[in-house]
Amino acid sequence: METISGVSPERLAEVERLAAGKVALNQHVDETLATRPPEKPPASTDKYITEDRLQELRLLQSEAMSEHTLRAYKLDWARFVKWCDDRNIKCLPSDPLVVSRYLQEAAMLGKDDIATPYASNTLARWVAAIDKMNELGRYPRPSQDPEVDLTLKALRRTNGGELRRMPALLIEELRAMVSTIDINSYPKGVIGTRDYALIVMGFAGAFRRSELAALLIGDVRLHPDDGLHVRVRKSKTDQEARGRTKALPYGATAATCPVCAFMRWILVTEAMSAARARPAVMRVLAANTIDEHICARGRGADDPVDWDDPFPAWRRLPKRMPLFRPVSHAGRFFKDTAIDGQVVQDALVRIAKRAGMDSRHYGAHSLRAGFVTSALRKGLNPHQIMRQSWHTSEAMIEVYGREHAPLDNNAVTEIGL
Repeated sequence: METISGVSPERLAEVERLAAGKVALNQHVDETLATRPPEKPPASTDKYITEDRLQELRLLQSEAMSEHTLRAYKLDWARFVKWCDDRNIKCLPSDPLVVSRYLQEAAMLGKDDIATPYASNTLARWVAAIDKMNELGRYPRPSQDPEVDLTLKALRRTNGGELRRMPALLIEELRAMVSTIDINSYPKGVIGTRDYALIVMGFAGAFRRSELAALLIGDVRLHPDDGLHVRVRKSKTDQEARGRTKALPYGATAATCPVCAFMRWILVTEAMSAARARPAVMRVLAANTIDEHICARGRGADDPVDWDDPFPAWRRLPKRMPLFRPVSHAGRFFKDTAIDGQVVQDALVRIAKRAGMDSRHYGAHSLRAGFVTSALRKGLNPHQIMRQSWHTSEAMIEVYGREHAPLDNNAVTEIGL
Protein backbone atom coordinates (compact mmCIF):
# COMPACT_ATOMS: atom_id res chain seq x y z
CA MET A 1 0.00 0.00 0.00
CA GLU A 2 1.33 3.44 -0.91
CA THR A 3 2.17 5.47 2.19
CA ILE A 4 1.61 9.17 2.70
CA SER A 5 4.30 11.17 4.44
CA GLY A 6 3.33 12.16 7.96
CA VAL A 7 0.24 9.92 8.13
CA SER A 8 0.36 6.84 10.32
CA PRO A 9 -0.82 3.43 9.00
CA GLU A 10 -3.48 3.42 11.75
CA ARG A 11 -4.88 6.74 10.53
CA LEU A 12 -4.92 5.50 6.92
CA ALA A 13 -6.78 2.37 8.00
CA GLU A 14 -9.33 4.51 9.83
CA VAL A 15 -9.88 6.70 6.74
CA GLU A 16 -10.33 3.63 4.53
CA ARG A 17 -12.82 2.17 6.99
CA LEU A 18 -14.81 5.39 7.05
CA ALA A 19 -14.73 5.62 3.26
CA ALA A 20 -15.96 2.03 2.89
CA GLY A 21 -18.75 2.74 5.34
CA LYS A 22 -19.75 5.83 3.40
CA VAL A 23 -19.89 3.87 0.12
CA ALA A 24 -22.05 1.21 1.75
CA LEU A 25 -24.31 3.85 3.24
CA ASN A 26 -24.69 5.65 -0.09
CA GLN A 27 -25.53 2.34 -1.79
CA HIS A 28 -28.16 1.62 0.86
CA VAL A 29 -29.68 5.09 0.43
CA ASP A 30 -29.76 4.72 -3.36
CA GLU A 31 -31.49 1.33 -3.11
CA THR A 32 -34.00 2.68 -0.60
CA LEU A 33 -34.86 5.67 -2.76
CA ALA A 34 -35.19 3.47 -5.85
CA THR A 35 -37.83 1.26 -4.21
CA ARG A 36 -39.76 4.07 -2.51
CA PRO A 37 -42.82 5.33 -4.40
CA PRO A 38 -42.56 9.00 -5.34
CA GLU A 39 -44.22 11.34 -2.89
CA LYS A 40 -46.91 13.59 -4.29
CA PRO A 41 -47.55 16.93 -2.65
CA PRO A 42 -51.15 17.84 -1.80
CA ALA A 43 -53.00 19.20 -4.79
CA SER A 44 -53.58 22.53 -3.09
CA THR A 45 -49.89 23.19 -2.34
CA ASP A 46 -48.89 24.59 -5.74
CA LYS A 47 -51.89 26.89 -5.77
CA TYR A 48 -51.40 28.13 -2.22
CA ILE A 49 -47.60 28.48 -2.04
CA THR A 50 -47.15 30.97 -4.85
CA GLU A 51 -43.77 32.49 -5.70
CA ASP A 52 -44.81 35.81 -4.13
CA ARG A 53 -45.87 34.13 -0.89
CA LEU A 54 -42.65 32.13 -0.81
CA GLN A 55 -40.61 35.33 -1.19
CA GLU A 56 -42.61 36.92 1.63
CA LEU A 57 -41.91 33.90 3.84
CA ARG A 58 -38.17 33.98 3.09
CA LEU A 59 -38.08 37.72 3.81
CA LEU A 60 -39.77 37.11 7.17
CA GLN A 61 -37.34 34.31 8.02
CA SER A 62 -34.39 36.57 7.23
CA GLU A 63 -35.53 38.80 10.11
CA ALA A 64 -34.36 36.04 12.47
CA MET A 65 -30.80 37.24 11.77
CA SER A 66 -29.21 40.53 12.72
CA GLU A 67 -28.72 43.10 9.96
CA HIS A 68 -24.94 42.76 10.20
CA THR A 69 -25.07 38.96 9.94
CA LEU A 70 -27.51 39.09 7.04
CA ARG A 71 -25.31 41.54 5.14
CA ALA A 72 -22.23 39.36 5.70
CA TYR A 73 -24.10 36.24 4.56
CA LYS A 74 -25.24 37.98 1.38
CA LEU A 75 -21.69 39.01 0.48
CA ASP A 76 -20.28 35.57 1.30
CA TRP A 77 -23.02 33.82 -0.67
CA ALA A 78 -22.47 36.12 -3.67
CA ARG A 79 -18.79 35.15 -3.64
CA PHE A 80 -19.65 31.45 -3.68
CA VAL A 81 -22.24 31.90 -6.45
CA LYS A 82 -19.69 33.72 -8.64
CA TRP A 83 -17.12 30.99 -8.03
CA CYS A 84 -19.67 28.36 -9.07
CA ASP A 85 -20.82 30.34 -12.12
CA ASP A 86 -17.23 30.73 -13.32
CA ARG A 87 -16.90 26.94 -13.28
CA ASN A 88 -20.40 26.16 -14.55
CA ILE A 89 -21.29 24.41 -11.27
CA LYS A 90 -24.71 24.41 -9.64
CA CYS A 91 -24.54 26.37 -6.39
CA LEU A 92 -27.83 25.26 -4.83
CA PRO A 93 -28.22 22.72 -3.39
CA SER A 94 -24.56 22.93 -2.50
CA ASP A 95 -22.61 19.72 -2.97
CA PRO A 96 -20.28 19.14 0.02
CA LEU A 97 -17.44 18.18 -2.32
CA VAL A 98 -17.90 21.43 -4.23
CA VAL A 99 -17.88 23.43 -0.99
CA SER A 100 -14.74 21.62 0.16
CA ARG A 101 -12.98 22.38 -3.10
CA TYR A 102 -14.11 26.02 -2.87
CA LEU A 103 -12.54 26.35 0.58
CA GLN A 104 -9.36 24.57 -0.48
CA GLU A 105 -8.91 26.76 -3.54
CA ALA A 106 -9.52 29.96 -1.59
CA ALA A 107 -7.05 28.89 1.08
CA MET A 108 -4.38 28.16 -1.53
CA LEU A 109 -4.98 31.42 -3.40
CA GLY A 110 -5.09 33.68 -0.39
CA LYS A 111 -6.72 37.03 0.13
CA ASP A 112 -6.79 39.43 -2.83
CA ASP A 113 -4.73 37.00 -4.90
CA ILE A 114 -1.69 37.33 -2.65
CA ALA A 115 0.02 34.78 -0.47
CA THR A 116 -1.80 35.78 2.71
CA PRO A 117 -4.14 32.94 3.70
CA TYR A 118 -7.68 33.63 4.76
CA ALA A 119 -8.20 33.34 8.50
CA SER A 120 -9.90 30.13 9.58
CA ASN A 121 -12.80 32.09 11.07
CA THR A 122 -13.38 33.70 7.65
CA LEU A 123 -13.61 30.29 5.99
CA ALA A 124 -15.98 29.10 8.71
CA ARG A 125 -18.15 32.17 8.13
CA TRP A 126 -18.31 31.36 4.41
CA VAL A 127 -19.58 27.89 5.26
CA ALA A 128 -22.15 29.37 7.65
CA ALA A 129 -23.47 31.57 4.83
CA ILE A 130 -23.69 28.61 2.45
CA ASP A 131 -25.43 26.62 5.19
CA LYS A 132 -27.98 29.37 5.71
CA MET A 133 -28.89 29.61 2.02
CA ASN A 134 -29.30 25.85 1.81
CA GLU A 135 -31.36 25.88 4.98
CA LEU A 136 -33.70 28.53 3.55
CA GLY A 137 -34.03 26.42 0.41
CA ARG A 138 -34.86 23.36 2.55
CA TYR A 139 -31.67 21.58 1.49
CA PRO A 140 -29.15 19.79 3.74
CA ARG A 141 -26.50 21.97 5.33
CA PRO A 142 -23.09 21.21 3.77
CA SER A 143 -21.29 21.69 7.09
CA GLN A 144 -23.00 18.57 8.43
CA ASP A 145 -21.20 16.46 5.84
CA PRO A 146 -17.84 14.97 6.92
CA GLU A 147 -16.26 16.25 3.68
CA VAL A 148 -16.70 19.89 4.70
CA ASP A 149 -15.98 19.29 8.38
CA LEU A 150 -12.68 17.53 7.65
CA THR A 151 -11.68 20.19 5.11
CA LEU A 152 -12.21 23.00 7.62
CA LYS A 153 -10.23 21.14 10.28
CA ALA A 154 -7.39 20.51 7.84
CA LEU A 155 -7.28 24.16 6.76
CA ARG A 156 -7.18 25.29 10.38
CA ARG A 157 -4.10 23.14 10.87
CA THR A 158 -2.50 24.25 7.60
CA ASN A 159 -3.21 27.98 7.74
CA GLY A 160 -3.26 28.33 11.49
CA GLY A 161 -6.33 28.57 13.65
CA GLU A 162 -5.63 31.89 15.34
CA LEU A 163 -8.60 34.26 15.36
CA ARG A 164 -8.07 37.91 14.47
CA ARG A 165 -9.24 39.92 17.44
CA MET A 166 -9.52 43.67 17.73
CA PRO A 167 -7.20 45.11 20.39
CA ALA A 168 -8.87 46.50 23.47
CA LEU A 169 -9.12 50.27 23.84
CA LEU A 170 -8.26 50.93 27.48
CA ILE A 171 -9.64 53.83 29.51
CA GLU A 172 -6.33 55.74 29.34
CA GLU A 173 -6.36 55.46 25.55
CA LEU A 174 -10.01 56.51 25.48
CA ARG A 175 -9.12 59.72 27.35
CA ALA A 176 -6.25 60.41 24.96
CA MET A 177 -8.49 59.89 21.94
CA VAL A 178 -11.42 62.08 23.00
CA SER A 179 -9.06 64.93 23.89
CA THR A 180 -8.23 65.26 20.18
CA ILE A 181 -11.85 65.52 18.95
CA ASP A 182 -12.96 68.90 17.63
CA ILE A 183 -16.34 69.66 19.22
CA ASN A 184 -16.20 73.46 18.90
CA SER A 185 -15.63 74.56 15.30
CA TYR A 186 -18.26 74.60 12.57
CA PRO A 187 -18.89 72.39 10.65
CA LYS A 188 -16.31 69.86 11.93
CA GLY A 189 -17.68 70.11 15.43
CA VAL A 190 -21.00 68.57 14.38
CA ILE A 191 -19.35 65.31 13.34
CA GLY A 192 -16.97 65.60 16.28
CA THR A 193 -19.76 65.93 18.86
CA ARG A 194 -21.58 62.96 17.37
CA ASP A 195 -18.45 60.81 17.26
CA TYR A 196 -17.56 61.82 20.82
CA ALA A 197 -20.94 60.54 22.03
CA LEU A 198 -20.60 57.36 19.98
CA ILE A 199 -17.21 56.50 21.46
CA VAL A 200 -17.83 57.40 25.11
CA MET A 201 -21.31 55.85 25.23
CA GLY A 202 -20.05 52.83 23.25
CA PHE A 203 -17.27 52.23 25.77
CA ALA A 204 -19.37 52.81 28.89
CA GLY A 205 -22.14 50.53 27.64
CA ALA A 206 -19.89 47.83 26.13
CA PHE A 207 -22.14 48.22 23.09
CA ARG A 208 -21.90 46.39 19.82
CA ARG A 209 -21.76 48.83 16.93
CA SER A 210 -25.10 47.59 15.59
CA GLU A 211 -26.71 48.42 18.94
CA LEU A 212 -25.36 51.98 18.89
CA ALA A 213 -26.44 52.54 15.30
CA ALA A 214 -30.01 51.39 16.00
CA LEU A 215 -30.69 53.71 18.95
CA LEU A 216 -33.57 56.18 18.73
CA ILE A 217 -33.91 59.46 20.63
CA GLY A 218 -36.60 57.91 22.81
CA ASP A 219 -34.41 54.94 23.73
CA VAL A 220 -32.20 57.09 25.97
CA ARG A 221 -33.53 58.75 29.12
CA LEU A 222 -31.92 60.68 31.94
CA HIS A 223 -32.13 59.14 35.40
CA PRO A 224 -31.44 61.13 38.59
CA ASP A 225 -29.34 58.41 40.24
CA ASP A 226 -28.08 56.18 37.43
CA GLY A 227 -27.19 58.70 34.73
CA LEU A 228 -28.64 57.30 31.50
CA HIS A 229 -31.03 54.44 30.93
CA VAL A 230 -30.55 53.11 27.39
CA ARG A 231 -33.17 50.79 25.93
CA VAL A 232 -31.66 48.34 23.44
CA ARG A 233 -34.64 47.09 21.46
CA LYS A 234 -32.77 44.31 19.65
CA SER A 235 -29.28 42.85 19.87
CA LYS A 236 -27.19 39.87 18.86
CA THR A 237 -28.26 38.02 22.00
CA ASP A 238 -31.86 39.25 21.77
CA GLN A 239 -32.88 38.51 18.19
CA GLU A 240 -36.54 38.27 19.19
CA ALA A 241 -36.43 41.96 20.17
CA ARG A 242 -37.75 41.63 23.71
CA GLY A 243 -35.59 44.62 24.63
CA ARG A 244 -33.27 45.27 27.58
CA THR A 245 -32.00 48.35 29.41
CA LYS A 246 -28.42 49.37 30.15
CA ALA A 247 -27.41 52.06 32.60
CA LEU A 248 -24.57 54.46 31.75
CA PRO A 249 -23.47 56.17 34.97
CA TYR A 250 -22.26 59.70 35.49
CA GLY A 251 -18.54 59.87 34.77
CA ALA A 252 -15.97 60.77 37.39
CA THR A 253 -14.56 63.30 34.92
CA ALA A 254 -16.47 65.36 32.37
CA ALA A 255 -14.23 64.21 29.52
CA THR A 256 -15.38 60.59 29.80
CA CYS A 257 -18.88 61.18 31.18
CA PRO A 258 -21.38 59.39 28.91
CA VAL A 259 -24.23 61.57 30.21
CA CYS A 260 -22.42 64.78 29.22
CA ALA A 261 -21.48 63.32 25.82
CA PHE A 262 -25.11 62.39 25.18
CA MET A 263 -26.42 65.80 26.26
CA ARG A 264 -23.95 67.69 24.06
CA TRP A 265 -25.08 65.68 21.05
CA ILE A 266 -28.78 66.22 21.83
CA LEU A 267 -28.20 69.99 22.05
CA VAL A 268 -26.55 69.95 18.62
CA THR A 269 -29.32 67.75 17.19
CA GLU A 270 -32.01 70.13 18.43
CA ALA A 271 -30.16 73.16 17.07
CA MET A 272 -30.02 71.50 13.65
CA SER A 273 -33.82 71.67 13.49
CA ALA A 274 -33.99 75.41 14.24
CA ALA A 275 -35.32 77.85 11.65
CA ARG A 276 -31.83 79.32 11.32
CA ALA A 277 -29.88 76.14 11.95
CA ARG A 278 -26.36 77.28 11.18
CA PRO A 279 -26.06 80.11 13.75
CA ALA A 280 -27.94 77.99 16.30
CA VAL A 281 -25.52 75.08 15.86
CA MET A 282 -22.52 77.40 15.94
CA ARG A 283 -23.63 78.82 19.30
CA VAL A 284 -24.03 75.33 20.78
CA LEU A 285 -20.64 74.19 19.50
CA ALA A 286 -18.89 77.31 20.78
CA ALA A 287 -20.22 76.57 24.28
CA ASN A 288 -19.06 72.92 24.24
CA THR A 289 -16.50 71.96 26.86
CA ILE A 290 -15.07 68.71 28.18
CA ASP A 291 -13.57 70.35 31.27
CA GLU A 292 -16.85 70.72 33.17
CA HIS A 293 -19.92 68.55 33.60
CA ILE A 294 -23.08 69.75 31.88
CA CYS A 295 -25.08 66.88 33.41
CA ALA A 296 -26.53 66.84 36.93
CA ARG A 297 -22.98 66.45 38.29
CA GLY A 298 -22.27 70.01 37.19
CA ARG A 299 -25.39 71.58 38.69
CA GLY A 300 -25.04 73.32 42.03
CA ALA A 301 -27.52 73.50 44.91
CA ASP A 302 -28.76 76.85 43.58
CA ASP A 303 -29.49 75.32 40.17
CA PRO A 304 -31.15 71.94 40.81
CA VAL A 305 -32.41 69.70 38.02
CA ASP A 306 -36.16 69.64 37.51
CA TRP A 307 -36.60 65.88 37.20
CA ASP A 308 -40.14 66.31 35.93
CA ASP A 309 -38.55 67.87 32.84
CA PRO A 310 -34.80 67.26 33.22
CA PHE A 311 -33.72 67.97 29.63
CA PRO A 312 -36.08 70.16 27.57
CA ALA A 313 -33.97 69.78 24.41
CA TRP A 314 -34.53 66.01 24.52
CA ARG A 315 -38.25 66.47 25.21
CA ARG A 316 -38.69 68.63 22.11
CA LEU A 317 -37.20 66.06 19.72
CA PRO A 318 -39.26 63.30 18.03
CA LYS A 319 -38.75 60.11 20.01
CA ARG A 320 -38.73 57.91 16.88
CA MET A 321 -35.89 59.92 15.36
CA PRO A 322 -32.56 58.05 15.09
CA LEU A 323 -30.18 59.19 17.81
CA PHE A 324 -27.10 59.01 15.59
CA ARG A 325 -27.54 60.21 12.01
CA PRO A 326 -25.16 60.60 9.06
CA VAL A 327 -23.57 64.06 8.90
CA SER A 328 -22.13 65.64 5.75
CA HIS A 329 -18.81 67.49 5.67
CA ALA A 330 -20.91 70.66 5.52
CA GLY A 331 -22.34 69.81 8.94
CA ARG A 332 -25.83 68.83 7.79
CA PHE A 333 -27.91 65.72 8.44
CA PHE A 334 -28.70 63.26 5.66
CA LYS A 335 -32.50 63.14 5.98
CA ASP A 336 -33.80 61.19 8.99
CA THR A 337 -31.92 57.95 8.42
CA ALA A 338 -29.77 56.26 11.04
CA ILE A 339 -26.08 55.58 10.68
CA ASP A 340 -24.91 52.02 10.12
CA GLY A 341 -22.25 50.15 12.05
CA GLN A 342 -19.55 51.15 9.58
CA VAL A 343 -19.88 54.78 10.70
CA VAL A 344 -18.94 53.72 14.24
CA GLN A 345 -15.97 51.81 12.84
CA ASP A 346 -14.82 54.73 10.67
CA ALA A 347 -15.19 57.22 13.52
CA LEU A 348 -13.01 55.22 15.89
CA VAL A 349 -10.33 54.61 13.25
CA ARG A 350 -10.29 58.30 12.29
CA ILE A 351 -9.96 59.49 15.89
CA ALA A 352 -7.35 56.86 16.77
CA LYS A 353 -5.23 58.07 13.85
CA ARG A 354 -5.58 61.69 14.98
CA ALA A 355 -4.45 60.65 18.47
CA GLY A 356 -1.25 59.15 17.03
CA MET A 357 -2.32 55.54 17.53
CA ASP A 358 -1.90 52.77 14.96
CA SER A 359 -5.42 53.04 13.58
CA ARG A 360 -5.05 49.92 11.42
CA HIS A 361 -5.42 47.74 14.50
CA TYR A 362 -8.48 49.41 16.04
CA GLY A 363 -12.15 49.09 15.24
CA ALA A 364 -15.60 49.50 16.75
CA HIS A 365 -15.23 46.25 18.70
CA SER A 366 -12.23 47.78 20.50
CA LEU A 367 -14.73 49.76 22.61
CA ARG A 368 -16.47 46.61 23.83
CA ALA A 369 -13.19 44.75 24.29
CA GLY A 370 -11.79 47.77 26.12
CA PHE A 371 -14.65 47.84 28.60
CA VAL A 372 -14.24 44.16 29.45
CA THR A 373 -10.45 44.38 29.68
CA SER A 374 -10.52 47.53 31.82
CA ALA A 375 -13.00 45.84 34.16
CA LEU A 376 -10.83 42.72 34.42
CA ARG A 377 -7.78 44.82 35.25
CA LYS A 378 -9.77 46.47 38.03
CA GLY A 379 -10.38 43.02 39.53
CA LEU A 380 -14.09 42.80 38.68
CA ASN A 381 -15.53 39.31 38.31
CA PRO A 382 -17.17 37.94 35.13
CA HIS A 383 -20.69 38.23 36.55
CA GLN A 384 -20.23 41.96 37.19
CA ILE A 385 -18.88 42.45 33.67
CA MET A 386 -21.66 40.43 32.05
CA ARG A 387 -24.26 42.66 33.74
CA GLN A 388 -23.15 45.40 31.33
CA SER A 389 -21.69 43.53 28.35
CA TRP A 390 -24.54 40.99 28.10
CA HIS A 391 -22.17 38.20 27.20
CA THR A 392 -23.96 34.89 27.58
CA SER A 393 -21.07 32.90 29.06
CA GLU A 394 -18.14 33.47 31.39
CA ALA A 395 -15.98 31.63 28.87
CA MET A 396 -16.17 34.64 26.54
CA ILE A 397 -15.02 36.95 29.33
CA GLU A 398 -12.10 34.59 29.91
CA VAL A 399 -11.12 34.97 26.24
CA TYR A 400 -10.70 38.72 26.77
CA GLY A 401 -8.68 38.02 29.87
CA ARG A 402 -6.26 35.71 28.04
CA GLU A 403 -5.93 38.09 25.10
CA HIS A 404 -5.72 41.50 26.77
CA ALA A 405 -5.12 41.04 30.51
CA PRO A 406 -2.98 37.88 30.79
CA LEU A 407 -1.45 38.79 34.17
CA ASP A 408 -4.72 39.44 36.00
CA ASN A 409 -5.41 36.72 38.61
CA ASN A 410 -2.36 34.90 37.27
CA ALA A 411 -0.26 32.86 39.69
CA VAL A 412 2.96 33.97 38.00
CA THR A 413 2.64 37.35 39.74
CA GLU A 414 2.55 35.71 43.19
CA ILE A 415 5.40 33.18 43.09
CA GLY A 416 8.19 35.60 43.96
CA LEU A 417 10.05 35.99 40.69
